[in-house]
Amino acid sequence: MSSLLKFFRVTKQRSSEIAVAVWGAVTFGALLASYSVFRPVRDALVLDGDPDKIPWLFTATFLAMLIVSPLWSAAIARFGRRRLVPFAFHAFALCALGFGALVAIDVEPVWVGRVFYVWSSVFNMFVVSVFWSLLADLIGPEAARRVFGPIAAGGTIGAIAGPALTRALVEVIQVEGVLVISAGLLELAVVGVYQVRRAGEAIEREAVPGDQPDAAAGGGAFDGLAQLVKSPYLAAIAGYVLCTAVAATFVYFEQVQLGRSELPDREARTAFFAGIDLWTNVVALVLQTLLAAQLLKRLGPGLVLVLLPLAQAAGITMLVLAPSLSVLVFVQVSSRALTHGLTRPSRELLFTVVDRDEKYRAKNVIDTIIYRFGDVASSWLYTGLLALGGTVSLVFATVPIVGIWVALATVLGVGFRRRVEARETAAASRSAPSDP
Repeated sequence: MSSLLKFFRVTKQRSSEIAVAVWGAVTFGALLASYSVFRPVRDALVLDGDPDKIPWLFTATFLAMLIVSPLWSAAIARFGRRRLVPFAFHAFALCALGFGALVAIDVEPVWVGRVFYVWSSVFNMFVVSVFWSLLADLIGPEAARRVFGPIAAGGTIGAIAGPALTRALVEVIQVEGVLVISAGLLELAVVGVYQVRRAGEAIEREAVPGDQPDAAAGGGAFDGLAQLVKSPYLAAIAGYVLCTAVAATFVYFEQVQLGRSELPDREARTAFFAGIDLWTNVVALVLQTLLAAQLLKRLGPGLVLVLLPLAQAAGITMLVLAPSLSVLVFVQVSSRALTHGLTRPSRELLFTVVDRDEKYRAKNVIDTIIYRFGDVASSWLYTGLLALGGTVSLVFATVPIVGIWVALATVLGVGFRRRVEARETAAASRSAPSDP
């Protein structure tokens, strides 16, 4: 009888796990489609002005993150963590409609474009961060190894659909219409969040009866930063993310230089950037569906995280020694596909073994403030290196960054394994029968 009950319990849990994977994929797909649908337009518009202004836009984005992240932490102190996620999506959808209205009536296009660039950078990092916080909160590391790959693949399908929609519709519905589509996709993500919560909380009730996971957290606006300082594990994740941002920004600025010189026409730039996005996501989808789950299961996140530093080091070297549009396409597609296809699910897996409050607060600080600090610092570093030694100096600057990056990946792999073992030991001791 007990074995039969166990069978039904496991079957029910696996059914809920499948529901998390399916609805998680739908939700993440809607989120990335809502961003990627206007990304090619954003990247093309910003090159209409002076590229030397881009570091200032990165600085403004970082300052915006310094405001948004503490506000998020303060909201978590007063309201349930999980209930806040759909409200965040609603707020960004309203902003997208507001920008659409400003574009439609042609209000200060240069300044609206700059504010839109900053807002879209905040939007991308924030909505993705809070969605993965919810997933890490709902499911443990073992289930995460199985479902994070398919969920990431759903996001990639959405990211493929976004630029495809832009290329097909932008001439008909214009930029304001694209922003309306973005808002609608965010509202679809809200529906998905409710379904993910329902399925994930069903798993929780089986694992920890009587738990109250969505109670107000208390604390203050800067608790996420405090958690980051106190935990070497979280600090190592922050260091890895910082290195990721620095390398990605170096490649992005090489893209800006090449796009500006080789593609003077806005429509040509838009099509070129949309093509990069499309091929990036096709390759990422292959990695997510065929390799992510198996590599995470067999190697663990640490070794998988080592792949991106090696790829970025090779890519930056190629761009510096042989700058061309074809090399740029190869480097961007390979490095970004690796980032979304393998690094993202690996990095999110790291958060399944931290405290619930850290999954929302410290994680948000890492994904927003730390990442955007890497953007702004590396943008000014890039400018300084070009002024001092030209593009070759980028290669020399990349070498120590990659060394630190690889070391952090290794440390995180060891730390994750130890935390999983500690959780398993604690779970075994709770389930062991007590002495009569």
